[in-house]
Amino acid sequence: MKPRLIILAIAACFTAAVCSCSDFLEEKSNPNYLTPDSFWHSEADINKGLTAAYAALQPARYWAATVDRFLVVDNMRSDEVDYRPDVAEWIQIATFTNDLTNYVTDYEWDNLYAGINYCNQCISNIPEIEGLDGQVLKRSVAEARFLRAYYYFRLLRNFGERIPLFTKQMEGKEEEYFPPQSEPGVIKQFIESELTQVQEDLPEKWDAPDAGRATRYAAQGILAQYYMFTGQLPKAKGELWKIISSGRFSLLDNYFHLFDGLHKNSRESIFEIQFCGNREGGKREHNQLAEHLSPGDLDGGYEEAYPSKWLFETLKQDLTEEGSYSPRLYSTILFNDPGTRYFLLPEGAEWTDYLPEDAIYWHKFDTWDPSLSSEWYYSAFNIPIVRYADILLLYAECLNDEGKTDEAISYINQVRARAHVVPLETGKSKEEVLKHLQDVERPCELSFEGTRWYDLIRWGIVEESLRNHGKPQMENFIQSKHTLFPIPHREFLLNPDWVQNPNFAK
Repeated sequence: MKPRLIILAIAACFTAAVCSCSDFLEEKSNPNYLTPDSFWHSEADINKGLTAAYAALQPARYWAATVDRFLVVDNMRSDEVDYRPDVAEWIQIATFTNDLTNYVTDYEWDNLYAGINYCNQCISNIPEIEGLDGQVLKRSVAEARFLRAYYYFRLLRNFGERIPLFTKQMEGKEEEYFPPQSEPGVIKQFIESELTQVQEDLPEKWDAPDAGRATRYAAQGILAQYYMFTGQLPKAKGELWKIISSGRFSLLDNYFHLFDGLHKNSRESIFEIQFCGNREGGKREHNQLAEHLSPGDLDGGYEEAYPSKWLFETLKQDLTEEGSYSPRLYSTILFNDPGTRYFLLPEGAEWTDYLPEDAIYWHKFDTWDPSLSSEWYYSAFNIPIVRYADILLLYAECLNDEGKTDEAISYINQVRARAHVVPLETGKSKEEVLKHLQDVERPCELSFEGTRWYDLIRWGIVEESLRNHGKPQMENFIQSKHTLFPIPHREFLLNPDWVQNPNFAK
């Protein structure tokens, strides 16, 4: 049995089926199959190849693929999210009882390595196209390298360092079925090197039709996230300052506009994953987060996840200077309050006409506008990966780490001012500001955007935060085990000598 990683890696992007090694080599001359030699000839072919590479950003090949990544993998382990006991594999991840056969972690591994394979095909073949404009060549290869580095960063955060490193197109050779695991430091060095080098060849911006493609600022933002995750704050500060000092980005005036789907790729956006509601020709470029978050009592939502009580209470303290709840609370959580505006609640209806009085639901990513898609459950909003508010808060954290605490507070207050909340007072200690970032500012600003779990890991406070904030069944959490997913079981069928992540079986 071949592990899916290898099957995906060896399959050509555009072939109709997966073949054995010998068949693969023989079919290079078969006119019914596209091969590297027959496909890569023009800039149009480059765009098709890069489209395949970008597609791994928005997993959509099965019904709940986007939910598996953006809800389950990136959010469900954190103290911001409670769950409804429904899908067994999702519950396992949320309660730290998952094993190495969980389909969610298997598919995350598969999707990322498929994306890496598509990137490597671009990187290997684009330079061989005759007569290609030099700028197009450099830019296109840089895009693929950026995406490949981002996919490895996702693998690093979720599966650790002992993973195989593929840097060139697969050719169906026997040894490619038995890749070595990377030694500690190899994947980290690769991510850092790639994201540093591609900055020079990536454009500063794209015209509107190409919004969402990689820019040098996206590379700087992901590299800064990498440095923060690996505890290299001085290096992170340098990348963050490149973005801030460019003058190209600023905060939107209205916090809710970040998540309504009507203000995509705004001046606050540095890198976001593109979705649309166009389903013509069988397209699946929507996500179904709203359907999975909406209350079941309103038009059949699944309400698979809820804001945690700790997050709700934290956001209720996020008060404006007039003493009212902030836009961050109303944009993040639906609850029984006159300020709640929810598109599924009929005009003029009271909350309790349809919903339990004390219930709370996600509002962020649970929105719809008829201009975006034919039905509300075909969500067409984008998913932010790097936005300017996060850059400002990370920069504040770096300044605070250097002891420049009052200067750090000034950057925090830029973010708070947009939400019209009371500014943070100067004169606080370094420890107080870090605690504020950990337990107040970043959760209030960035909740449910896939940052919290990875923040808790890099701060080294996963266990205490889960315990202090009432994470359901956190007693199952083992620090030495559950900060990583296990490497999928099937990878050991051909590579039995690989080392599994700590405390998981093979």
